[in-house]
Amino acid sequence: MKKGAAYWMDLKHFDDEDPLFLAQIQKGITNFVNILCGKTIPVEYALTGDSMTDGKTVYISANIKEDSIDQIVGLALHEASHVLLTDFGFLNQERGKLLEVKYHIPYEDIPNVFTLINFIEDKRIDNFVYSTAPGYQFYYEELYRTSFYNEIVDKNLLSDNFIKPTWDAYFFRIINLFNRNSDCNKLPGLKEVRDLITFKRINTLKSTRDSVELAIEIYNIIKVFIGEEENEIEKYEYSNQENKIKEQVEHQKAFINSIYRKKRVSTKLKKQVNKLINNKTKVKDFEINNNSTIPLIITEKWEDYFKSPLSRHDKTVAKGLSNGKKLLSKLKVRNSTKKDIFSNQKKGKLDHSKVYKASFDDNLFYKIEKEDFKNTFMHISLDLSGSMRGEKLTQTIQTAVSIAYAACNLKNFDVEITLRGTSNVFDVRNLGRNNHEEYPLLAYFFDSRKDSVKKLNQLKYLTIRGMTPEGICLEEIGKRLPLVNHYNEVYLLNISDGLPNIHNNSYNLTTAVNHTKKVVRGIRANKVGILSYYIHDTWDKSQKSKEAFTKMYGKDAKFIDVNNTSMIAKTINNLLLNNTLKVS
Repeated sequence: MKKGAAYWMDLKHFDDEDPLFLAQIQKGITNFVNILCGKTIPVEYALTGDSMTDGKTVYISANIKEDSIDQIVGLALHEASHVLLTDFGFLNQERGKLLEVKYHIPYEDIPNVFTLINFIEDKRIDNFVYSTAPGYQFYYEELYRTSFYNEIVDKNLLSDNFIKPTWDAYFFRIINLFNRNSDCNKLPGLKEVRDLITFKRINTLKSTRDSVELAIEIYNIIKVFIGEEENEIEKYEYSNQENKIKEQVEHQKAFINSIYRKKRVSTKLKKQVNKLINNKTKVKDFEINNNSTIPLIITEKWEDYFKSPLSRHDKTVAKGLSNGKKLLSKLKVRNSTKKDIFSNQKKGKLDHSKVYKASFDDNLFYKIEKEDFKNTFMHISLDLSGSMRGEKLTQTIQTAVSIAYAACNLKNFDVEITLRGTSNVFDVRNLGRNNHEEYPLLAYFFDSRKDSVKKLNQLKYLTIRGMTPEGICLEEIGKRLPLVNHYNEVYLLNISDGLPNIHNNSYNLTTAVNHTKKVVRGIRANKVGILSYYIHDTWDKSQKSKEAFTKMYGKDAKFIDVNNTSMIAKTINNLLLNNTLKVS
């Protein structure tokens, strides 16, 4: 049976420089931390080598290997429990003057007492995890196995090394008190200490203050013996074996004092990871064929990928809004309800104007039939690959703004806009990774059900990105479209230049065109109306893109002047021609 990380991830493919891999790990650990603690606690990769929790955030190492992942998860859970339960303010206060004033601890002993406090606080925290989240015990066992248990410690607990009452000796024996080789007869007072640190006593500790009190009790027991031989100890020299033991004890003390060496990530890599682990971003494996998958990035944080720092399309957006108002006037018939009155009916509503002159066999009733438009949802998908630069991008923005503006002002009409391209998550320019693989990217920009029409002005910052994963993105969009029924009509409007492709040997141009055609056919089979505008500029001399566009969209492919609002209105009106519903 698989245990630990092997249960929820593939342990065969590790790359701790890959943002997608690091994001997967960070998301998994974040979920564990939030489940354990019952609240949201941030989990981030360390930017410095000795990062420890600051009482608010859990920092994890980027040194993720097959044999270290469970230990890293265990450490994150350990630190998260401290964030939840440890009173860091009180602990820091205790480390200062209060230990001297309240407990009369000599100044030179304060660091050692603080280590005892941390040791007891760790036991209190560990008891919480073991009793409330038994499913996470395996991660804890791996953490302690790698941090505490080793051959040097196991062997020397049974030896006569470190049997003189020094601080080093007591730390060696107390820290490893629960090791199966522990011998409480090796140091005076060790039995009394063991009797204090029972499961029953640890279970009574409810706060950091309780941990401090217990640590002070331990200090008072062992300080007597350290003090008695203090002068002799100063002259005592450790053997080679004891020096090796001391080195291991220092590692254990560092762990207890939350001093961990963690492989750090660069600020640029962390920025890439943070984009991917945002709760509005999701990465899923898209199956290209039976033998190949590719990560698909789906996000609502469109600005992380498609927003330029410069406003380059102010005039284009303004023109789009102007055209949108013209288009609205041509589509405004949707805002009216057609009403027909049928007189001389045998049943219906009584026509009072005919009662006074009616004969016995006259029909005195009338019926009113109203014809209104169904609820309409239109999804607009914009191709923002590199080939859509310049005049094409201008046309795309202008067309999208005009249609979205008109739709937002029509009764029972909702519109959604997505942007598509590709992303090299390594971002070669920033991270220095020689990786040219582009991952499909689908960004949700606008939804009239929750966004104001003013958000369309943000398209003045729009920029192109990568290549054209048309079929991959349209397939995902198709899964998220509302269902078509008697009361609701759904339409998909695509705006592109006709040549889907990405950097992937399994998804070349021919495969991409055929896949897009299949996806469009599937969407159409779900009774979704499709309209696809072909965008071109004066530099397009080849017929290849037009041929591919026609092959993919068939009769729904439209080669029109997108600057002509009458032509746009005509194609949309034709699309909505049968979009009516009789109401009483």
